Order: sequence, then structure tokens, then C-alpha cells
Amino acid sequence: MVQGQQKEIVSIPRLDVIRAICFLMVFGTHVFFTDDPAIKAHWFWRAFCSPLFSNGAVGVNVFFALSGFLITYLLINEKRSRQRIDVPHFWLRRVLRIWPLYFTVVLIGFVLFPLAKQALGLPTGSNGSIWSFLFFYNNLPMAKGFTADSSMLSVLWSIAVEEQFYLVWPVLLFLLPVRAFPWAFACVVAISIGFKATASTDTLRLWHTFSCMGDLATGGLGACIVASERGLRWVGRWPLSVIIGIHVAWLLQYLPLAFFGYPAPKVTEPVIFAILSTAIILYQGFGAPSYLRLPENAALVRMGKVSYGLYCLHMVAILPLIQVFQHIGSGGFWTTAVIFPITALVATVVLALLSFRFLESPFLRLKDRFSFVTRG
Repeated sequence: MVQGQQKEIVSIPRLDVIRAICFLMVFGTHVFFTDDPAIKAHWFWRAFCSPLFSNGAVGVNVFFALSGFLITYLLINEKRSRQRIDVPHFWLRRVLRIWPLYFTVVLIGFVLFPLAKQALGLPTGSNGSIWSFLFFYNNLPMAKGFTADSSMLSVLWSIAVEEQFYLVWPVLLFLLPVRAFPWAFACVVAISIGFKATASTDTLRLWHTFSCMGDLATGGLGACIVASERGLRWVGRWPLSVIIGIHVAWLLQYLPLAFFGYPAPKVTEPVIFAILSTAIILYQGFGAPSYLRLPENAALVRMGKVSYGLYCLHMVAILPLIQVFQHIGSGGFWTTAVIFPITALVATVVLALLSFRFLESPFLRLKDRFSFVTRG
């Protein structure tokens, strides 16, 4: 237990805003969905819903880059200040942060969701092996094409990837000197690119651990840059033209099909997207000038701080609401495109705040007792 030591607090509110935006990207992909051709043909759907959220699932890739950045940044600070990384304490902190809510959603998906479907007279399907969820390898069946009957379980694939990352990453950083970190991370990125290039299916490129580790390692490379005074000065000297170019290039990667009608290359696109996302993280957190900095809006910062709950619980909110809207016979374009998404977002935020207050916070307070460097 960490006692009698001054803890370093790292607080970068704009990165919480990025977390909130990433969640909204993923949320939009799941909530703006319809099979109705009349709704798809509506001008508002074609001009707003489809372009902004048809590729919103890549918000998870930005989450990965941001997670790789933050975890690496904190571990570098810990290693430099204490000359070592306490790996068991790191694992314990991750357990206290991730497991309570994660296993709550697993319980809902495997027990309450099938019972609710049976009560409504709906057919139930397979959610796969519960062992894959208990031991955090549930992304691998998805990479082979399996889809769980409960979509609230399907979104947990990224948590499995993160947990695999948390298992290996601190050990790697413990064993290597700080000066070797960039080379090790570059090797991980190269392995990830090679895996994507040789993968036989799109699902392997999307959900396999080796595919996703490149995003996390790219974020780690960004942390290596700003962990040094030289790197901080370099980011701070980026001219406005470069900063604008980074953001425009990111948008071109995010909206290739919806606005420009060209397919995104399945091997190079994720790598470029991770690099651009990491560059935006560096600018938003440490760069100048301030013209394109995200506003530190209190609501978005708060959403960012509870983004883990928002992500894990948004399908828990969406699925029952689908049944409610179907039961009351509420349909039509504006219900699908406006009323239902707003209702689902409000329900998700309420669930996430309740989870943070009553489920996660007690464990977070315990987690802080084992921290050397914490996020403010």
C-alpha cells in the first residue's frame, strides 16, 4: 500500500472531452440504426445521421490510442520518480477500476437479459462461452465471426483487449529502460500492421488482439514524446498549419464513405487513424496555439470522467428502450432520428452516473490507495 508519499496528480481536462466525444461516436453508431428504407432516404438521415455515425465505431480505436497514451504516460512518470514500476499495484488498480462494472454487465447479459427476453416471448440465442468473458478473451470469438445474442455483451470486446494490454504492458515497461520504450512500441505497431496485412477476414482486422495493440502502442509512443522536455517543446512548436492539417486529415479518415465515396484501406487506414488520433491527443493536451483546442465544457468533462460507465452501459439502456418504443407503437422518422436517440442518451447518462456513484466510486477510493501517479 502506498503510504506517506506525495502523489503526483495528472489532470488534462481536454482529454476527458476527447473521451466524451469517443463515446458519442460509438453511441451514435448503435443508436442511429434502422432497416427502414424510407428513413434511410430522408434528407436529415442522409445529411446528418449517416455521415456522422456510419463510421462511429472507430471511436473505440481513439479510446485505445488514448488509453495507451495515458497508461504509458503514468507508468513513465512512476518509473522516473521511483526508479521502478510496481507491477502488482498496477494490476490491482486496474482490477479495482475495471472489474466491478464489467462483471455487473456480464451478469446482466448472461442472466437478466435472457430472462427478460423469455418474459417478453422473444427467442433467445447463444452468448457464447461465459469463460471467455470471465477470463477476458471474448474479443477472440468475435474476431472469428461470432456475435453474442446480447449486444450489451458484444461491446465488452474492447474491455477484453484493454485487460490483455494491462496484463502485458507494465511488465514490458518494468523490464526495459525508458530510452528503449519507443523502439519496443514501434515493434508492437509493426507486428500489428503485419497481422492486419495477413489477416484473412475483416473481423480479424477489427477485433483481434494483435490488430488492436497497434492503436494502444501508438498512444504509448505519443506518451514517450511528451514525457520528455524536448518532446514537450516540439509539440508546443507545432505551427497552426500543421495542427489544422492533422485535424482535417483525421476527418478525411473518419468520413471516407459517407462524404467522399471512397473505401478506407483496411490495413493502412487504422494505422494512419491511430497516428492522427495520437497527434490530436498531444495537441489537445500539450500543444499551442489554442485556436483548435476543445472547450473544457463542464458537461463534456464530466461525461469523459464517467465514459467507462457510459460505454459499458449504453446498450443496457438502449435495448429495453427499443422494446418500450415498439410496445407503445412509436415509430416514424423523427422518433427514430431524434426522440429515441435523446431518450437513450439521457437514460445512458443516468445509468452511468448511478454506476459511478454507487458501484464504481467505492472501488476507486480504494484504488487511489495503491496509486503513485493519479489522474485528476
